[in-house]
Amino acid sequence: MQKTRYSAEDEQILMTKLWSPTIADNPEAFVLFAFPWGQPNTPLAKFSGPRKWQREILRDIAKHIKDNQGQVDMQTLREAVSSGRGIGKSALVSWLILWMLTTRIGSTVIVSANSESQLRSVTWGELTKWQAMIINSYWWEISATKIVPAAWLTELVERDLKKGTRYWAAEGKLWSEENPDAYAGVHNHDGMMLIFDEASGIPDPIWAVGAGFFTENILDRYWFAFSNPRRNSGYFFETFHGKRDFWKGRQIDAREVEGTDKNTYEQIIAEYGEDSPQARVEVYGEFPASGDDQFIGPRVVDDAMEREKYKDQTAPIVIGVDPARGGLDSTVIVVRQGRDIVAIKRFRGDDTMTTVGNVIDAIEEYKPALTVID
Repeated sequence: MQKTRYSAEDEQILMTKLWSPTIADNPEAFVLFAFPWGQPNTPLAKFSGPRKWQREILRDIAKHIKDNQGQVDMQTLREAVSSGRGIGKSALVSWLILWMLTTRIGSTVIVSANSESQLRSVTWGELTKWQAMIINSYWWEISATKIVPAAWLTELVERDLKKGTRYWAAEGKLWSEENPDAYAGVHNHDGMMLIFDEASGIPDPIWAVGAGFFTENILDRYWFAFSNPRRNSGYFFETFHGKRDFWKGRQIDAREVEGTDKNTYEQIIAEYGEDSPQARVEVYGEFPASGDDQFIGPRVVDDAMEREKYKDQTAPIVIGVDPARGGLDSTVIVVRQGRDIVAIKRFRGDDTMTTVGNVIDAIEEYKPALTVID
């Protein structure tokens, strides 16, 4: 069996500390203990610990563990972070992976990104850096897209704890939009963590398959999605909108994060404009106001939905028509007077001439000043 870095007695002391509830169930305490913060002649000599937003997510995990321990129906912790660039997302991803593997013996971590290049060069490159600094770095063997426990550790766990180690690993997993079923993974009673890096570029079918990783009713189930919000459509966008009831969303302005270069962000704003897509995505951590193929952006729609209804009998009546494109789509006719919706009519399965007749009927009934057809 390969020797550990420390004597058997010191190794036992280290394992006792790392596996004690005060550290194992508190990821913030784990990160502060496991890395050489402020120690001379280390890459962290000038750093005292995680940034505020990173600490908040680590504390969310501790709260999740506390709230779900002993419960019959335990919840999966789902968190989505939309942010500007350079706030330390990859560092946090590395800490989460190393915390999970160290404190949840036998657990599985799956990490995916928007591209193979991002996964191998950025996500795994950052993990390699932090794995080299962690106090139990010699516990792990790391390759291009996988980190597994060292042979001596698996032998010890299987022999002394009588615990299987087959699925104890973190894997950088590639995906194919054409074959999403190939993304399906293991179901692990010892713990499951799924991390999407640059999640805005991961297509919806992969998210759907990813949900299947969490079918076991266990305490340690975590799904994290981190990204610059480059697209105002897709599942990552919906975690802050249509699916926000199922996710805890966190939007982070890079200018408000300690330790970032504020001049870089101000230069982006000055060069492209305060409300430009570049400023919103790269600095504010906000989704673009509109997509390349959108005539009316989400911000305009959101503003309209938030305005209070107001009846004005003197305002002209306007009819809007959105014809169906076929299939299960519906033709929708909306009648508006000022800020008040007078009527909404939906028709499904009609041919073109029937749709024309429905529009004519609406015009004759409401006598609008204007009819707008998409």
